[in-house]
Amino acid sequence: MSSDERNTYVSLLSSLLINAYMIWRLVDMFGAGTLSGPDALQIWARMVLWVIGAAIVLTIVLTILFNIVFAIATGEKSPQFLSDERDRVFEVRGMGATTLVMIFGFIGAIVALALGQTPLFAFIQLYFSLALGSLAGDLVKLASYRHGG
Repeated sequence: MSSDERNTYVSLLSSLLINAYMIWRLVDMFGAGTLSGPDALQIWARMVLWVIGAAIVLTIVLTILFNIVFAIATGEKSPQFLSDERDRVFEVRGMGATTLVMIFGFIGAIVALALGQTPLFAFIQLYFSLALGSLAGDLVKLASYRHGG
């Protein structure tokens, strides 16, 4: 397994954990009425900033742990962090899927605003279009690695 493939698995796991937490917090905040006041957008923005920081830390920690466990499991003494042409092609495919989902999410948020939805709803939609775009990109890369391209 190449280092790029391992890092894609870590990215996928990190993304799923962070976004599950984000959904849980949003449901909790809507249930408590925290996001129905005049400062709802600021509260949401602060939460997103915190989640971004947590995602960076979580990804770093998971990458280190995953690579240690992989090295122990395979007995690999010095891991190879080389990328070849195939890795770059898979990366481009993943970026294409990510971009496509993000574009549709952005257009969807603009349409929602045009139809009278709140800015908070539009920002939540944008956030999740970015999250789904990242998930789609990781899944396309993993499918490319599994099926050989």
